[in-house]
Amino acid sequence: MAAVETSMHFLRRDELYKSEKPYQLKYAAAEGIPITNFRLEKQEPIKINSLRGCEQYFSFDKNGFTVMKLDDDLPYDDFSNAAGVRRYLEVVAASLQKLLGADKVQVFQYVVRPGPEKHSVEDTTLTILRFVNGIQSFQSRKKVKDTTAEEAMSTFQQVNGDGATLPPDLRYQVVNVWKPLRGPLRDWPLALCDAASVQADHLVAADGVFKTRVTENLQVHYDADHRWYYLEDQKPSELLVFRQADSHPARRIGMSIHPIRAF
Repeated sequence: MAAVETSMHFLRRDELYKSEKPYQLKYAAAEGIPITNFRLEKQEPIKINSLRGCEQYFSFDKNGFTVMKLDDDLPYDDFSNAAGVRRYLEVVAASLQKLLGADKVQVFQYVVRPGPEKHSVEDTTLTILRFVNGIQSFQSRKKVKDTTAEEAMSTFQQVNGDGATLPPDLRYQVVNVWKPLRGPLRDWPLALCDAASVQADHLVAADGVFKTRVTENLQVHYDADHRWYYLEDQKPSELLVFRQADSHPARRIGMSIHPIRAF
């Protein structure tokens, strides 16, 4: 169970954010308008512990992530085929529904993403919207950040239509599923932060501003008590499932937040 060390960039604790919401423009704005007001700080070393051999001690409910085994995989080359990927997503969604006891799972989007130029392994990110036991579920991604419950509701409306509504007692979450297409994965793993180590004051809501819409995510302040993990030598049959937003008050902050980063 080898631990590794890396560096990460976090949103700096700054007086600016007491009067100005963090934002980042996603388009070329007029001259003189700052693209972002993010003030970041680099922290190192960040210790990332291995999950290998102790996966059973981490749960989706308590820690916000788990490992889901799924042997029904696509051949590597078929991940470039949209129809094949959609069939695979149906299998993933059914397995996720069973794993989490969801009433309903909706796939919002997926990404087959090549690794960085210096690396050889590719990975795939799947964004899953699901409903749990009449109290619902959802997903998103970047440096160290996450999704707000309000943004999760916006995503639900994108999937189901702007007029879609949810009963007030329905719980919803954003859930991300991440896996390598080849393995064992050794050169570009994903780091997950134990949600039980994240507190409300570690998080700041920020806007992603497009020309015609605004999205919201959570930026993260560094804290020495954050506990980070990765799945050493992750196989294609091992899917990391992690929660990124939750409408349940007890899971919304410090439990549902997963600062993530490949390192």
